[in-house]
Amino acid sequence: MRVALIPPIPDLTYQATTDIHLLLSHLIDRPGYLEHYRRRKRMGDYIILDNSAHEHGSGNGARKLLFQAMLVGADEVVCSDVLFDAAGTCERTEQMLLYICSDDGWNAYWTAGAPRLMLVPQGKDEKSWAWCLKRLINVYDAHVSHLVTSPPVIGVSKDYDDWNGGIARLISRYCKPYRSRGIDVHCLGWPTNLWSLAQVRKRTPWVRSVDSAKPFVYAAAGIRLEPGGPVPKYPHRMPNYFDTPLARCTPIARTNVEVFKAAASNELILA
Repeated sequence: MRVALIPPIPDLTYQATTDIHLLLSHLIDRPGYLEHYRRRKRMGDYIILDNSAHEHGSGNGARKLLFQAMLVGADEVVCSDVLFDAAGTCERTEQMLLYICSDDGWNAYWTAGAPRLMLVPQGKDEKSWAWCLKRLINVYDAHVSHLVTSPPVIGVSKDYDDWNGGIARLISRYCKPYRSRGIDVHCLGWPTNLWSLAQVRKRTPWVRSVDSAKPFVYAAAGIRLEPGGPVPKYPHRMPNYFDTPLARCTPIARTNVEVFKAAASNELILA
């Protein structure tokens, strides 16, 4: 499983150790942020533009996302979703897909390089989440599947890992049937139970990728992760997380990044 790192902006050079990146829509205007990802794109890395729903509760709209995708040369764009809201997510995503079908939207989509689209199911429980996933696939098929060049990606949020069986079960039960269509899965975030990611890797080894800021958030709190050991309480991002350099926490961050990579691969041995 490939890993995308989300460090503070002063420490974006950490991403030189990976070849896939998830950048956040609401940070595009920060000094140096866009140009960093443009450089990574020129170096051949894979760029995912996130809609910043995790930070703001709901994702940015189609026009803004496609314009930003054009600026950075994004390979993939996360469609608009609403946290924990199945109906709201389906509505926002369908609005984005309908915009892409319009004359203006179609021009914007192709000007952006025809990026792959990520669908993110949401819900208050497993039933509504599963309904949302099925509905998102149906509206994608109805509106754009015959127009775009790549199958969609399913984004599975870490927020649902506390459900029975965790995200490994959600992916295995609900996403696996779409594999035959070439639909990939991306894990949106490293779950609070850090080692459940290793279970995702073990149970569904075909999952493409995962992103996280957790290695750096733990490091900023002075917490060094131990592979397979007790899971420390997550300190959560500081309000100024993206602007605060790691400074003296750099060695801890390096260790935490390697633990993250091990959890996402088959290298982590659970205690």
